[in-house]
Amino acid sequence: MTVVKTVTTSKPFYVVAGAGDLAVKSLREGAERLSTLRIEQKDLGKTVASLQAETKALPAKAQTVAVTLVADVAGKVGTGYDELLGRGKSVVTRIRRQKATQDLKKQATTTVRRTKATVTTATEGAAETRSAVKGATTTAKKRAAATRTSAKSTATAARKTTQQAAKAVADGAEKVGQ
Repeated sequence: MTVVKTVTTSKPFYVVAGAGDLAVKSLREGAERLSTLRIEQKDLGKTVASLQAETKALPAKAQTVAVTLVADVAGKVGTGYDELLGRGKSVVTRIRRQKATQDLKKQATTTVRRTKATVTTATEGAAETRSAVKGATTTAKKRAAATRTSAKSTATAARKTTQQAAKAVADGAEKVGQ
């Protein structure tokens, strides 16, 4: 969030936004002017002759204009930059204040809040699971030990039963045929 905030409050960002806004305004005005232009055919001949004369004088005028423009541009760069900066701040402020932007900001805040809540819930769930696993491990170890003890005692009992069975068979064999 910090990077976006820094970029959107920097002067170059405002200048670019202002330049874009000015370009859109100029295109709209140009389209309106074109729709109102009318050229009469009788004026066309005079206009062509005038343009031909001006075209011949263009190289000399261009050099004079170029020198003048360089001097003017150097002075106007700062002014133009400041105008675009102001225009950009105005556009960005209008966009920030519009309802859709405010709704987006609220929704993003809600999403961030819910994401944090989800992370907290998952962390707590993992901790509980870890505790349950540790408890289950302890219970499992106790039950395994009890099972081992029971299995040993069953094996001992089975061994004794086998010995007793062998003795009973031997004693029974002695009695058979008597």
